[in-house]
Amino acid sequence: MEDKQMRIIHTADIHLGAAPDKKRTWSKLREKEIWQTFEALIGRVKEEQPDLFIIAGDLFHRPPMERELREVAALFADIAPIPVVLIAGNHDYIRKNSLYERFAWSDNVIFLKDSIMSRVELKDLATDIYGLSYTEQEILAPVYDHVEPQDESRINILVAHGGDEKHAPIRFQRLPVSGFDYVALGHIHKTAWARHANFAYAGSLEPIDCTETGEHGYLDVDVRKEGCTVQFVPFAKRNYKMLRIAVDLNATLVGLRRSVSTAISEEGEEHLYHIVFEGERHPDFQIDCEEIYMLGNVAKVEDETKISYDFEKLKRENEDNMLGVFIDSFAAEDLSEIESKALAYGVQALLDAEQ
Repeated sequence: MEDKQMRIIHTADIHLGAAPDKKRTWSKLREKEIWQTFEALIGRVKEEQPDLFIIAGDLFHRPPMERELREVAALFADIAPIPVVLIAGNHDYIRKNSLYERFAWSDNVIFLKDSIMSRVELKDLATDIYGLSYTEQEILAPVYDHVEPQDESRINILVAHGGDEKHAPIRFQRLPVSGFDYVALGHIHKTAWARHANFAYAGSLEPIDCTETGEHGYLDVDVRKEGCTVQFVPFAKRNYKMLRIAVDLNATLVGLRRSVSTAISEEGEEHLYHIVFEGERHPDFQIDCEEIYMLGNVAKVEDETKISYDFEKLKRENEDNMLGVFIDSFAAEDLSEIESKALAYGVQALLDAEQ
């Protein structure tokens, strides 16, 4: 590699064994789909023939069982001689004397399983790989802050997992001057990188819960001594999407069901949805969230609507009782959002108590 460049397929946070949305009918299907997508990625690696395939932690959702290790080992062996670089993350941390620690991988697998920083030379690629694995669920120390390449004439890759307070805190401002040509990051499930930066989070290959909206996939990275080019490749079977549905004083449950169904049809029925209702609703109208869950791949429903009361009318009609006194206690013209909610919820509670 005289021109000092290489191509990497970088992934992380596969979470094999996870069964997202456990209370939903599609949970077991999603568990299978996570495996299927990973197997498809192995097929892509075999087809594309990158110089390096990196998995930056949490390949498994928990410390793996023997059958899971054997399945993955067969996939890795199928793409030999492409080097597979693997570290354990906080979910699939290496327990002492575990099978994960002792497992015999094919010769193309580089498992950086020590809890202290280690380096592996890839002589044919003029490349050094640095990394460590979790042996506990948390790493509180900033273990990546002081690591530096031993030979800056070679391509130097750091594989890291973490970045928050309890999982290997990282000073991201240091990474561009760390001496590494590329830092392959895992742990954060949303793909993220800065233009012209030498580090990137691959994000999770498949989304694991409804907070992980947006597209998911892997990174195709061209690494040179002069800099990196990072390209995101969408690859997930499904994505989580948030749909905000407007509610007004004339809203009906039939109408809201139709609105949700239409929106899901337009966005794609294969995806998974987080439905948020917003706006103002009539005091007598209640949103039946269970009926919304029955419309399809609805993972979560939130009702953020406000009840529309005529507070002045209610105050006049209830001057001599607790309801009127309560409304009068919110006499300020400009109520904060929290105060407005407190007023509405309080009025609703008092009206319910009268019935």
